[in-house]
Amino acid sequence: MTTTQLDDIPGLFRCETVSRTDATAQLLALTKQLRGRADDDVYTVHQHVDCPPEVLYDYLLDIRSVEEFTYSMRSFRPDGPDGRYVGEDATDPATKIHLRIHGNAEVGTVDYESAFDQGDDLWMVFCGRVLSARRVQNRSGALVSWTIWRHPYYAKNPYPHLSPRRGRVWPGSFWPLFHACDVLELRNMQQILEHRLRVGSAPVGGR
Repeated sequence: MTTTQLDDIPGLFRCETVSRTDATAQLLALTKQLRGRADDDVYTVHQHVDCPPEVLYDYLLDIRSVEEFTYSMRSFRPDGPDGRYVGEDATDPATKIHLRIHGNAEVGTVDYESAFDQGDDLWMVFCGRVLSARRVQNRSGALVSWTIWRHPYYAKNPYPHLSPRRGRVWPGSFWPLFHACDVLELRNMQQILEHRLRVGSAPVGGR
């Protein structure tokens, strides 16, 4: 997959425009502002997007969108017959990210199942829901929420023999910053979709 140009959308939280050092500082600052403790076993993030709910739902189902609204998940390609994709962390390209997206349009659920280094055990599960803001809050647009539970594997790499190199910091150990990161990534999603609808371009990929 190829990430489209997003240069005309200011303020996005992406590795192409925010260095890893600056990103860490932003995440630490935001983590202090969030309710609850950074090591809680579950958290939910949510965002209002001024677009039709079906547009937001379709955007979340498209693998190209993941390369746009996330901080550093890039270069996804199909990986097997069961709907899996494999991409990489652009800040550490040797770290592969495996992802499968499940959706149910009738109830608006979009689940992301993912894992680092291997795709047979997709243990990171992001449980998403898209709702009509008119139905829920009596205003225009769409609402999206993600709920993420803390799996034991965040604390310790279950497959150390698959690590791309010795001494790599296990990405799951950054769990205390995940809540803040997901808040900022949902804001990315909002900015991208609202900008594209405002200028009349296609929601996914800008074309």
